[in-house]
Amino acid sequence: MPDSPLLLPPLLLAILLAVSGAAKLRHPEETHSAFVQLRVPQVLTSSGAPRLLPWAEIALAAALVLVPAPFALVVAVLTLLLLLVYLLVIVRALGFGYPVTCSCFGRLGMGEVTPRTAVRNALLVVVGLLAVWSATAQGSVLTRLLDAPAATWAWLGLVALTVAVVVVTFGGTKGGSLASPETAPGGEDDLVEVDYARQPMPYAALVDEDGRSRPLTDLVAGGAVLLVFISPGCAPCASAIEQVPEWDDSLGPVRVRAVTSLPLETALQQVPDLTGRVLQDPQATLLRIFGVGTPGAVLLGGDGLLAGGPVQGTSAVADFIVDVRTELEEAGVLPAGEPVSDGR
Repeated sequence: MPDSPLLLPPLLLAILLAVSGAAKLRHPEETHSAFVQLRVPQVLTSSGAPRLLPWAEIALAAALVLVPAPFALVVAVLTLLLLLVYLLVIVRALGFGYPVTCSCFGRLGMGEVTPRTAVRNALLVVVGLLAVWSATAQGSVLTRLLDAPAATWAWLGLVALTVAVVVVTFGGTKGGSLASPETAPGGEDDLVEVDYARQPMPYAALVDEDGRSRPLTDLVAGGAVLLVFISPGCAPCASAIEQVPEWDDSLGPVRVRAVTSLPLETALQQVPDLTGRVLQDPQATLLRIFGVGTPGAVLLGGDGLLAGGPVQGTSAVADFIVDVRTELEEAGVLPAGEPVSDGR
């Protein structure tokens, strides 16, 4: 069999692992959050594993390309084992009974764990098996590339072009959300903020601590409500979770409520300080409608229209709270005073 096709699996895995490791290094708190969200055993979560994982991925990426036979086979098997562990963790998370957010590729891959995530990881396991087969050839991937004829380089180039076309065509589409987020430049938190004309609130409901389903129109019957989307155990959410009670007390007529997709009993065991101020978003429906992740926030007006947001990101949420407070002061609803704490 020609060697050209067998060069592709280790090259693909090397690129994916390098990108994944680099993304995790940029935001190490996301890796720790992923360990918590995916219920990785506490002995690993509390150890150096979250910090070492990005470096392990980068090391494997380099070794897949540079290490010659017979040691290349060892590297390929280790990569396959890592991919199998990732697959098992994702499949296990699908059985938790509530949506789980995972930063599988750092912030490049933040999103809810779904059956599609499991299919992706299963396909990566198949690629890992092909990489093991590729490692049985003589020489490293790099030397095999350098010795390859022009036809092999042309074939690999066409594969790369095909992947690029598919990614550009389908990778940027994000349907199903009420708003179309745009990434705001220049922030460490990769903030997302949306500017739009005021729109009616979506037809959706949240569950309160008494187990009652509360339509959004019911929630705002007593006035505006600011929803803060959080996920207990999520490192970037920690500041927002801590500040919710203070925000609720400082915004006067605007009530602040934390929203989580976890069962409320589970959520309150992790963040008991939110008692009386937390709502459940079953199946993360509202989160999907607004097209944001955690932490995120949106202001529901008492008139049944969206009054601000949605925003996403630790700093964006804190700034949003400050902006709401400022608007209330300028309207004379609240007296001018000390700025509301932003937790930073």
